[in-house]
Amino acid sequence: MKWKGLREKYPDSWVLFEAVQAHSNEGKRIIDDIAVHDTYNDSDEAIKAYREFHKKEPKRELYVAHTKKQDLEIQERKWLGVRL
Repeated sequence: MKWKGLREKYPDSWVLFEAVQAHSNEGKRIIDDIAVHDTYNDSDEAIKAYREFHKKEPKRELYVAHTKKQDLEIQERKWLGVRL
């Protein structure tokens, strides 16, 4: 699913989704294909679900976003040091 289709299917919702296919371009993560895991009315619920899912499956590329955003813009972060 593309972001536009997701926005149409789940209007005015917080969405927990996985990037099935993605690539990087000029410091941004471009999501080509999305798999929706769940939708939420509240950002706190969505973030809580993200944390729980990420704890179980840390290697999966998961995101939370609100469908009011016209475009999905994800800035890549470069981590320095060790994360514990």
